[in-house]
Amino acid sequence: MEGRHSSPKHTAASAGRTVRRPAGEQPRQPSGRTSVRDTSAVADQPRRREPETIRRAEYTEQSPAEKTRVPGKRKQSSAAGMILRDILLVGIILVVFAFFHHVLPRITARNTVITPKTTASIKTPSSPAVVETPAITAAIPEETDNPVTEPVNPEPIPEEPDGRTDWQRKFADHFTDEVVKTGNSYSSPNISITIDTFSGDYNGYYQTYYVADIYVGSIENFRTYFANGQFVFYGAQDANAMARASGAILSMNGDYGNNQRSGFLVRNGDVYYDDPVTFDICVLFYDGTMETYSPSEYDPVALLDEGVYQSWKFGPKLLDENGKAMTTFNTTYEIEREEAPRSGFGYYEPGHYCFVVVDGRQNHSRGMVLSEFALLFEQLGCTRAYNMDGGASSVLTFDGSTYNKPSGYRELGEILLIAEIPDDQA
Repeated sequence: MEGRHSSPKHTAASAGRTVRRPAGEQPRQPSGRTSVRDTSAVADQPRRREPETIRRAEYTEQSPAEKTRVPGKRKQSSAAGMILRDILLVGIILVVFAFFHHVLPRITARNTVITPKTTASIKTPSSPAVVETPAITAAIPEETDNPVTEPVNPEPIPEEPDGRTDWQRKFADHFTDEVVKTGNSYSSPNISITIDTFSGDYNGYYQTYYVADIYVGSIENFRTYFANGQFVFYGAQDANAMARASGAILSMNGDYGNNQRSGFLVRNGDVYYDDPVTFDICVLFYDGTMETYSPSEYDPVALLDEGVYQSWKFGPKLLDENGKAMTTFNTTYEIEREEAPRSGFGYYEPGHYCFVVVDGRQNHSRGMVLSEFALLFEQLGCTRAYNMDGGASSVLTFDGSTYNKPSGYRELGEILLIAEIPDDQA
């Protein structure tokens, strides 16, 4: 090898072949040291590369157990990776589905204003016809020399026409000539409201609920109001702000009807949708009657011909045809069995209704399951009752302020309200 001392081994290896050197290079001169090694000493020393060769053999040589154990670890690692990959893939699919099915529709539809298909004319309960009584003119006798005084019947005074509606006359004891308002009541010539609060044991649980007993002189005193005054998909507004904007004396949350794109929806006589649905509905007619229907019990077109004033679609209905609390309901298990705040609309007879709101999920009130809520309307003497949106949406307002104690804050899509008829509509 170049640059090393020559040895007999190297000399022998190079024998018989010519060593080529670059031109001009002089042969290496031996140094003054002896060039002959002690071959016995060299023979006793191991070659330099032999230890490396042994180490490699030890590394590559494996026992049968080691050979079978390494592939098993790889299989376990591969299976775990596949499971993790599948979980991540399912999670991504769910997130994408939720975005396109729930989030994106609300974002894209939030500013879409929906106009009604038709607008029905308001049909108020009939008032008695005003009959004008003709004046009676007494005959004037001719003048004679001997006038005879004869009794003359006095001209009758025509009766003042009774401008009250049928409901105002029927519920006259509940109305007042002037507005009278207290902390829990309101009365006028057209409206009577009294709110009673119950707190105590109910079916073995401590409950707090509010019953607003309502009499109205006209169906126009009962109205609904969408958030911000118009039907906008997923529109929402503070309950008290909605009450003040609509002129409500009393209001309660509705069924969030402005989150639907089809179904059967009529508000204040305006028809937005007239399609069949698969859940119970509630209908208030122009004549003041209220009915609740299962999906198989009604036809939208036939109902519109009867004069629908309002309709709701949250549900379910709570009382049967005899006014008894139902025990099975057309709704989800969560809505039926959850101990939650509740809101409902009850009916006694045309012109006489009630709003019922139950506090829940708080120390002062547990909240009710649906069967308990239905039983409450039966005990109140209602003949029809319907469940509205609940939970944090259960809000009752009076005179522009929240009257109950909601379990949380949630803006509403709409409200049911009792209000005086505006002068321009009276």
